[in-house]
Amino acid sequence: MPRYSKEFIGEIKSRLRVSDVVGKFVKLTQRGNEFIGLSPFKNEKTPSFTVNDEKEFYHCFSSAEHGDIFSFLMKYKNMSYPESIEYLAIQAGMDSEKGIIKDPNFVEKDFTSLRKIIHEANKYFKDQLKSSRVAQKYIEKRSIREDIVNKFDLGYSGSGNNNLYNYLKSKGLSIDDAISIGLIKKSNKKVGEFYDFFRNRLMFPIKDYKSNIIAFGGRALDNSNIKYINSADSPIFKKSFHLYNLNLAIENNRKQKNLIIVEGYMDVISLFQANFKESVAPLGTALTSYQLQRAWKVCESPIVMFDGDEAGQKAAERVSILALNNLLPDHSLRFCLLPKDYDPDDYLEKNSPANLQSMIDNSLSLSEFIWTSELRKEDISIPEKKAGFEKRINTLSQKISDKTVREYYTKFFNDKLVDLKYGKNNFKNPNHYLKRSNVSTEILSSDRVKNQGHDSAVREKIILICLIENPFLTLKYAEELGKIRFNDLYLSSLVSEIIEFSASNGDKELENLDLKSYLQSRGLDREIKYIFQPKLLSTYSSIIRNNKKEVEKSFLGLLDLHNNLLEENDLDIALHDLENKMDEKSFENFMRIKKESINKN
Repeated sequence: MPRYSKEFIGEIKSRLRVSDVVGKFVKLTQRGNEFIGLSPFKNEKTPSFTVNDEKEFYHCFSSAEHGDIFSFLMKYKNMSYPESIEYLAIQAGMDSEKGIIKDPNFVEKDFTSLRKIIHEANKYFKDQLKSSRVAQKYIEKRSIREDIVNKFDLGYSGSGNNNLYNYLKSKGLSIDDAISIGLIKKSNKKVGEFYDFFRNRLMFPIKDYKSNIIAFGGRALDNSNIKYINSADSPIFKKSFHLYNLNLAIENNRKQKNLIIVEGYMDVISLFQANFKESVAPLGTALTSYQLQRAWKVCESPIVMFDGDEAGQKAAERVSILALNNLLPDHSLRFCLLPKDYDPDDYLEKNSPANLQSMIDNSLSLSEFIWTSELRKEDISIPEKKAGFEKRINTLSQKISDKTVREYYTKFFNDKLVDLKYGKNNFKNPNHYLKRSNVSTEILSSDRVKNQGHDSAVREKIILICLIENPFLTLKYAEELGKIRFNDLYLSSLVSEIIEFSASNGDKELENLDLKSYLQSRGLDREIKYIFQPKLLSTYSSIIRNNKKEVEKSFLGLLDLHNNLLEENDLDIALHDLENKMDEKSFENFMRIKKESINKN
């Protein structure tokens, strides 16, 4: 990291007024010798942010932030101190290189020749793209717009064995340098012969956060067994440190709210084209701790959006464990779970950006994702499996090195484990529901249906199986379905799809297979398998598969029981809150819920 002389920093400050620098990001109004504006650090309606050019500082009364032009950029634009100096030096018309303090014994490495080769190679690839029908056809197939091609500097390697080699040689550039950055390879078969590393591939320039090209990725346009290849590590490129498209993701704001991490180049480009511009990807490898730290530098809680297949799910789980090992206060991850066998590009091809935004808005937190992922790995219906699950989840929380974060995760998992062990409610006489509802004795006799916690998922699964196996229920009770609250988030997505299907087939005589096939076609095959377990189907066959009258009676009883248990749980939570806080707000909340419960019954 470069160090700058005090004289150089002072010269920058003498050339730039604080109001000129800050005014590029905050609307300022002059009041006497000062400027005022709304705080850039906190939402407010009355201006509390002041700038004083004479004293060379800004001060924010609402957030207590205070400093000079450098600290403003560091806080507002998330720049490092050297980055803020470089940025303001350009604004002041100065050469930042001249301000660096250099050790007299330090010999600076000169990568000028390497960067020139990279530049020429990129120019060559872009020219090849213009004349290649194969590459143009692939771009059309993937529906990549021309402005996106230009924005990402996409190119084509050409199909010859040594066309780039000959091009660089004709420019008088060092082939040894081209070899050192992985563009050219020496032949192992013939002495003195060379060949191009990238051949017949769509080329993706890899850039650092300052938009300097440092390497390339290539996507095969033929039947190559290796679909994607990347430049090897070089003096100017370390693939485990960089993220594809980070330069454009932070182009407008270096502090992002929703930085999306996907698996590959095309996922990034598809998202960018759909206006999800804050998207990045690792470079042909699993996400590394260095890349995660870099993502956290620009976003406190990035969103992991990997492919919806089994490999993508496992990759997301690996990232969650990586995050646990590196967690610090105020830093986390979220997980946007795509339907099975969909990647972001596939999803956007069949759905609107608004639909994807809705999925992003409903991303799982890191803690919820880890809990859910571990819970779904195997059936934990027997005590031994529950004990094994508890051991695994406790081991995971111990991976967190930060003591404070570890303690909160331990509490979060322990609270969930308590619900899993004992249920959210322990009713001495659960049959009291029989007196106030139409729940059949057959349904009530099943403890697994009554219990809350994870076991409530059994009850929720039966409700959904009833709907899918008996589609007439979706038409008749669409309004009731829209009000169902499920503890299992995976099951909630099924309900939404069922309601949508019902709305679009209101007057149609539905067959059993229609609804099930529809859900599977919507990428919910994993959820279907999750609920259609042979043991459940066998145990509750008399509820699920019966004549319409009996099925409808059992279904309504299940809904009534489910809603009553949720109401009881809400009341218990409110009572617990009141006992702990003993304040007016908690009392009013408890009385409101209790009154609503009495009125309903």
